[in-house]
Amino acid sequence: MSAGGAGAGGAGGSGAAGSGARGDHEELRALLQRYARAVDERDIEALAALFHPEAELHGARGAQTLDEWLDGMRGPRAFPISMHVIGDPLVRLGPGDDEAHLDAYAVVYQLGDAGPDRGDLTLGLRYLDEAVRHEGRWVLRRRTSHTLWMR
Repeated sequence: MSAGGAGAGGAGGSGAAGSGARGDHEELRALLQRYARAVDERDIEALAALFHPEAELHGARGAQTLDEWLDGMRGPRAFPISMHVIGDPLVRLGPGDDEAHLDAYAVVYQLGDAGPDRGDLTLGLRYLDEAVRHEGRWVLRRRTSHTLWMR
């Protein structure tokens, strides 16, 4: 099992954190942390479990369906090692009981292969997410990723 294990994308969000708004907030925060671990491990199965089957992702590669985005994640990596550090998100529940909006900043460290022509890259990102409860757990239905800075 990878470092993220089943918690990276699998069984989370079952209501174990508690009930009501406080429990939902904790589950939604955990959803973003599971995303960070799954994306860094390139755990495609765990990533797929974090998103609604009809998810839309908008970012540096334009608008993509979940399947298109996952295909890109399966491809060769320009940076073999990454670490997503996601700050505590602003969480707004609603308008319905099974809907939420998340706004989170992240710093992504990407390490290149050793060598004279390979460098590292650090990114400042902002994730704007729409989450929904699907099959009893919170998943991301729409993600917009903004690159704020890079160096």
